[in-house]
Amino acid sequence: MNNHDFARPKTSYRSLRVFQKAEAIYDLTYYFLQSHIAKNDRTYDQMLQAARSGKQNIVEGRSDAASSAEMEIKLFGVARGSLHELLNDYEDYMRTRQITIWDRNHPRFANLRKTCAEHNDTAFYTALSDRLNDEELCNLMLTLINQTVLMLNKMIDLVKDDFLRNGGIKEQMHAARVSYRQGGNYKNKG
Repeated sequence: MNNHDFARPKTSYRSLRVFQKAEAIYDLTYYFLQSHIAKNDRTYDQMLQAARSGKQNIVEGRSDAASSAEMEIKLFGVARGSLHELLNDYEDYMRTRQITIWDRNHPRFANLRKTCAEHNDTAFYTALSDRLNDEELCNLMLTLINQTVLMLNKMIDLVKDDFLRNGGIKEQMHAARVSYRQGGNYKNKG
């Protein structure tokens, strides 16, 4: 990394596949709740808020990334925790209604997993959701959530690696200042 590149924003959260999947999870959860859970049921609000938190903490984590690796890691961790909570709510729904959770031995599991790995766009899933029965929709949600949690784990590891390689904002600012003092070509563009 160039010593003068400190405090530059990272890529937009919208370009992150993990955000795109989290957005699809939120949209599908909203759709699911409209037709499956009564609005006055506490589960309705909890599932919607967990789905929203999963998505919004990715947004905030990426937005804060330029100035704080610690905050980015914390917020990605909050997103991951919220998605785990949502996963458990879907599992509860399925268990209490005796809906089969597809495991690796289920004949449709591999295809569902592949489909979810290949598609990130919320429009793909919302168009598909009208054609799915409860078992299919819930298993779709479990798969999307599990894949997104794994992606968040990888994002957290990438942030840690970047911090180890480049340091935090204070270290980067110090390195830039030292480079400037030593005749570097840093110019304040502000």
